[in-house]
Amino acid sequence: MDKDKIIKFENQLRMAELDPKNSLIRAGFTEKMILCDIGAGTGVFTYPATEISNNDIYALEISDSMIELLTNRMAERNIKNLIIKKVDSTILPVDNNSCDMAIMVTVFHEVENKELMINEIKRILKQKGKLMIIEFHKRKTPMGPPVDHRIAEEYVEEMGNSRGLKTTDKFSLGDNFYCLIFESL
Repeated sequence: MDKDKIIKFENQLRMAELDPKNSLIRAGFTEKMILCDIGAGTGVFTYPATEISNNDIYALEISDSMIELLTNRMAERNIKNLIIKKVDSTILPVDNNSCDMAIMVTVFHEVENKELMINEIKRILKQKGKLMIIEFHKRKTPMGPPVDHRIAEEYVEEMGNSRGLKTTDKFSLGDNFYCLIFESL
């Protein structure tokens, strides 16, 4: 288990700014919705989603140690609506038109082929499905990757808009993060 990642992902300041449950609600996530957390990590957003909706919540991860952690936490919390899947290609292991919302929290800047990822997200979203992307502001902030590894809010918005996603909301989460909400057309 990668304790450093748990400490990094779940530190108090980061959690306060991300405010997972309220950010999901603000993005329009409600009970009965199906959510796909792409790059779920330690489950910072996954587990609040399982509390909001009693429908399926997908946690997608490439890291075996994060999958192990997610699986252990799911068992400890006796969660029945979480489906953990390993991502081992550029194709997301989720059916077409199956999700009401997809989220990527501080993951999009890590994705090599961003256009392909947006297309994959559109594939798994239902019509009028939502996408929430949270990223680090592209400037020096108290936490996060080096500025040259970050992606500007305008770039992410243009990327979504040019691929058939409409921006429905955008806001800052503290000093470190911005959040964009898109809807599939």
